[in-house]
Amino acid sequence: MKFKHRDLIIFNRIFNAEGGYLLDFSDRTITLFFDEELNIDIDDEQYKEDGTSKAKRVRCLLKKVDADTALHILDKLWLYRVSIDLSITNQDLAEYHTLIESIKALDENLSAGLPPKKSFTGVDYTQLISEMDRIKLLAPHPRGYEFELWLNELFRVFNMAPKGSFRNTGEQIDGSFRMDGAYYLMEAKWHSKETPASDLHAFQGKLNGKASWTRGVFISWQGFSSDGLTAFGNGNRIVCISGKDIHQCLKSKIPFPVLLEAKLRKASETGRCYVAYEDIKSLLIP
Repeated sequence: MKFKHRDLIIFNRIFNAEGGYLLDFSDRTITLFFDEELNIDIDDEQYKEDGTSKAKRVRCLLKKVDADTALHILDKLWLYRVSIDLSITNQDLAEYHTLIESIKALDENLSAGLPPKKSFTGVDYTQLISEMDRIKLLAPHPRGYEFELWLNELFRVFNMAPKGSFRNTGEQIDGSFRMDGAYYLMEAKWHSKETPASDLHAFQGKLNGKASWTRGVFISWQGFSSDGLTAFGNGNRIVCISGKDIHQCLKSKIPFPVLLEAKLRKASETGRCYVAYEDIKSLLIP
């Protein structure tokens, strides 16, 4: 998003950001604030392009994101300032509203931006892997149900707004989740054999009855047969993930959304619905 020079002057003044500082934040507390209040990793390298001070990182973040995200960030920062500062003047309030209205009035092409880098501190990867290993020991019938519940918890841990299984007329959907504003339908299988093309075609049929932008994620514990992937073909709206992919991802302490984003990128570049973890490791930056 493109900030006007006047907007930057107002931002610096009302948030005490002219000397590289930002309000009363320390390096530790600003990390906690952006993590807990906004789920953003303000320490990510992409926000240090203009410098490493607190103010420079936040200004860099605001320039990178879209207008709606910038407004949300500014709202949280203003509420924080109000909570710690009883000396807010009418001029402070007027300038804050001027800054907000200036961003709202930006041309759509100037207000476009990238989603912020999410923060996933505090994730217990060991516990997630332990639960996955526990499910392996269950009998087939409860195992499939427990696998769906475990995936729902995985999505919840990574702030992906999961919804459990639901039934539309004549069809069963194992669940859905959200990532970066997009919604995905999920199919989950924990079978003793690799998933064949017939299961992929069946899931594709469910997607065909949905809005054209709907994407599907097929998660198969045993992975996918090479013949099945060949028969299913390229250019479909399904991204495939194996249990091994997830296990290796969590073992390396890589957030699940990072794995999915890398798979989506490869699917867009190659048309292939399945690319193994080993082939996208270079894209997985924890």
